[in-house]
Parts: sequence; C-alpha cells; structure tokens
Amino acid sequence: MKLHCDIQLPASKSESNRVLMIAAYGGFVPDCQNLSDSNDTLVLANALMEIQQGHAVIDIADSGTAARFLTTFLSCHSGNWLLTGTERMKQRPIKPLVEALRRLGANIKYAEKEGFLPLKIEGKPIQGGKVQIDMSQSSQFASSLLLAAPSWPQGLEMEMLGDLSSLPYLNMTLAMMRHFSAQVEQVGRTVFVKPQPYQNQFFTVESDWSAASYWYEMASFSEECEIKLKTLSLPKGRANLQGDAIIADWMTQLGVGTYVENDAIVLRRIPFQRHVVSFDFSQHPDLYPTMAATCAGLNVETNFTGLENLALKESNRVEAMQTELAKLGNSTLNFCAHNDHRIVMALAPLAILYGSVTFDHPEAVEKSYPGFWKDASFLSIRQG
Repeated sequence: MKLHCDIQLPASKSESNRVLMIAAYGGFVPDCQNLSDSNDTLVLANALMEIQQGHAVIDIADSGTAARFLTTFLSCHSGNWLLTGTERMKQRPIKPLVEALRRLGANIKYAEKEGFLPLKIEGKPIQGGKVQIDMSQSSQFASSLLLAAPSWPQGLEMEMLGDLSSLPYLNMTLAMMRHFSAQVEQVGRTVFVKPQPYQNQFFTVESDWSAASYWYEMASFSEECEIKLKTLSLPKGRANLQGDAIIADWMTQLGVGTYVENDAIVLRRIPFQRHVVSFDFSQHPDLYPTMAATCAGLNVETNFTGLENLALKESNRVEAMQTELAKLGNSTLNFCAHNDHRIVMALAPLAILYGSVTFDHPEAVEKSYPGFWKDASFLSIRQG
C-alpha cells in the first residue's frame, strides 16, 4: 500500500487533563487552545463539574488519570464523596496515593477491596508538608499530589521512592505547573512546591505523540509513504513535555524517517536492515502495543524490557498483545479489543499487511483518539 495523507492528530489528553486540574485548583476557567475531545478528558471535565455541583458519587468510568487526580482533589475539597469506576478500574492500584494522602491528614476509606476503588472520602482542608510516595506502579500518584500542592498552606516536600516509572509524565506535570506560575524545584528524588497559587496563563495543548505512533506503524508497513502529521514538532523546548516523541528515534530502526516541514512532520520510508531491536518501555509504556505490533508485522526479532507495569493499564497489555498477535497466522484476523484503546489502534494497521481485520469493539479508540477510524478510513476494518 502507498500512503499519502495529511493528518490532524488529536490533542494530548495528558496535557489536557493536567490543564483541567490546574484550573480547578486555581479556581479559574483555563485560557486554553486545542483541549482534547477524548473520552478520558471529557470524563474528567464532567467529574469536576459534578463535584462543583455537589454530587456525592463521582463515577470516572475507566479513566485511570481521573481516578488518581481526583482522589487528591476530593480529599481537600469539603464534602463526603464516593469515587468509583468500572470493574477494571476497581482492579487498578490506588493504595500508594491513599497512604500518602492519609499521612498528610486526608480521611479516605476503602468502600470495597483494600487498595482499590471505590473510595469513601471525607474532604477537608489539607495543610501540606512532607510526604513520601512510591512511584513503582505509576507516576500519576506523584503528579496527583504535586498538582494540588500550590494550594496547600505549607506547600509540599515530596520524596519519590521505588523505581521511577514513566518519568516523562512527571516532568510534564512539573513543566505545566511552572507554566501556570507554580514555584517548583526538584533536587534528586525530592520535589519542593511552595504555597503559591496558580495564575491563569494562555496554554496551547500539543498534538498527541502517542497517537502519532500508530501512523509511524502504518508508515513502516507501507510500500512508500508521505504521511504529514500537522501541528506536530520534533522534541525541542516545550515539545519535550511528551516523552512518547521518542517514537521518532525508535522507528528509524524499522524503516521510517521523520522530516520537519513548517509546522508539521512528514513520515517517509527509509532503508533499514533487519536485526534484533531493543526497546525499554519503563518510561514509555503507551508505546508498547505499537512497537509489539510493528515488530510482529515486520517479523523483526525483539528484546523488550520495562514491561512490569503494563499489567496495570486498561488491560494487561503484555498478555493482550501476545494473545492477539498469536492470531497472525490465521486466515482471518478477528481481534479482541480487551476494552483498551491502545490495543485496538496498535492492531488496526496490520490490515495493511493482511487485507482486513475484525474487532469486537472498535469504538474503544474514543478513549484517546475519537477520530481514528475517520483518519484511517483506508484500512479495511470490520466489526464482529
């Protein structure tokens, strides 16, 4: 297949969700351009509106970001709250964040299973102070505390423990806090936040590099391509907010080159020699499905590391990808979505190589990239 297309990628939901939380803590309507229209961001925006209206039960569906960020927000927002979500969300860990908040004086109880949603939260003023947080399972635990800290009278001195997973997302949090006038300093594993309220500043949400990864995958499967990803730039300065921009470097090993043209980047095929490739996903977990599907489609031998936390995502992504990629020898490809947007979008480009693929729940993409099927309408996809 020859691919020639211009694509307007969705806005980063990671940046958008942080903008919403900063605005909520700052008490202002964000002066923001290009806010994400993903389900994840809509869930968080709706939850914040319901909290403002005094709804006692806050259901964040399957949004892990909303679960982590709102656990802290509700803990310091007066009222009695129940924070809940889907059955899968009730299996994703929250205990390290709850323990840290309890040490800061929060009143949180588990409504069902210890260490997991639903949470009963009695919101009250939190003063801040010193706390430790285990980062091994998710950087969002640390980001949740940090986003709240400028509004606490004592600010926050937070020491990060364990393996520092997904650090680019923590760095994104710190950079965006500074953009909105927070006083933040990191020294080694300790982050210091002064009690200085956020100030509203104009902010443009970048296009999403995680979404770009699926177009890199499609480029790698094409005979030739000229795929223009509009309003996307290679990492420099502010663009370092998104760690998944590393996909541009990784994909050079799989035959895709990245070229800058005005306010866009263009993907083209480049020569590559087949050899064993190695990728560490400890800092870039969202790229695992893309790279697993790409390497399987190209029949490239791989060495993947940093997979420990992938079982804690919307699905167990290692098991899900192993299960689905094992079907590649079948005459027809009927893929299971595993209720995971990234599994679906990583498997969809395989239609370029195999003619067509079928998904049980193609709508899963709406969590982060609602326009994916429209943008990739040239793929032969069936629902079954």
